[in-house]
Formats: sequence, C-alpha cells, structure tokens
Amino acid sequence: MAASDSPTYRQRQAQETKDRVIAAARKLMAVNGWAPTTINSIAAEAGVAPQTIYAAFGNKRAILHGMRQAMVRDSKIPELMAQAAAESDASRRLGLWARLVRQQMETSYDIISIHRQAAASDPQVAAEYRKVLDNRARSFTKFIDGLDGELGAGLDKSTASDLLWCFSNEEIYRELVQERGWSADRYEKWLTATLIAQLITPGMAKPDWLSALGTRP
Repeated sequence: MAASDSPTYRQRQAQETKDRVIAAARKLMAVNGWAPTTINSIAAEAGVAPQTIYAAFGNKRAILHGMRQAMVRDSKIPELMAQAAAESDASRRLGLWARLVRQQMETSYDIISIHRQAAASDPQVAAEYRKVLDNRARSFTKFIDGLDGELGAGLDKSTASDLLWCFSNEEIYRELVQERGWSADRYEKWLTATLIAQLITPGMAKPDWLSALGTRP
C-alpha cells in the first residue's frame, strides 16, 4: 500500500469511534432489543455524545448496516464460501458449508436476531432485510447448483435449496446450542451429517414425504 493510501490519524480515530458505537449498539440491542435501544443509550454506552453518532451514522439503521459489515468481516463468510465452492467432493463440500454456518452463528447470531427484530418494526429496514434474504436465497441456489448430479434420487434443485435454507436457519442453532446446551462442535457434526443424509446420500430411494411434497407451483 502506498503511503498516500494509508489512513490518516483522523480517519483512524473516526473509524475507532464508529467501531465503538457499533459494539455498544450491538451489546445493548442483544439485551434490550432493537426498538428500546435509543441513540442516547448507545452514546452513553460508547462514551460519546449523541451528536457524534448522528454525525457518523445519521440513524440507527446506518448503525445496523455497520453491524452487518462487521458480521461479514468477523465471520469470514466470503472466504469460507469460496473454500466450499472449490471443493469437488460433495460430502466434504457440505461439511464446509456446515462449518460456514457454525462460524456465522458463533460470531454473529446476535446481529442476525437484531436485524430480524428491526425488520419487524421499521419498514425501511424490512425492505433492506428482504434484499438480504433474496441475496441469501441466490447464494443457496448457487451452492446447490454446484452439487448437480450429486443430489439424492428424486430430489430436485429447488427442494434441495429449500432444505439447505431450513437446516441453516439461525433458530435451529439457537435451540440446539443456546437452549439445549450442545457444543458448537456437536452442532457442526450434526449439521454435516444431516445435510449429507438429506441432500446427497447415494442410492437413496425417493421417500414418501418427498413424493407427497411435490415441487413448487
């Protein structure tokens, strides 16, 4: 990186302030929820003036966007997705997917939950959340496309994408790890085994439930 590309002291200071505000908002919203957490309470937690937050972000929606950027960075989702996509063996590919989901949940379950809460009460966040879900669906479809020819007998790509979506849901992680006390290792192994059994088990006869389900209209 050229010297001229290096951030200035003021830029580093501004980023540090933003990071502190995001961390404070994340902490408060994880405990109190999206709606009850105010800019003033975030400012008090972060040790800055409310005006500083308004100048840096403008509103809570922008802080939420900052949280999502931190989630992508901390969970290393793009790197893990690329690693899974490059794996040619279907079982190992699904194992890498399970690791990706585990990593995202371990680092960012609270942000996912906060975003869902915010979408339920703020129409602008809801519109943005819809875009996030649509992008997620496309990623799932692309991942399933990479398993072409490996899917279990009678399982079409659309249903396989839906099953992958279902088993990757954050609430399953919450129920098993946070509520039932599973370790993250046990969750990852279960998810790997479940995805293999549901999506690619060789020679799997088409089960009755799949026949009854049919395909999407």
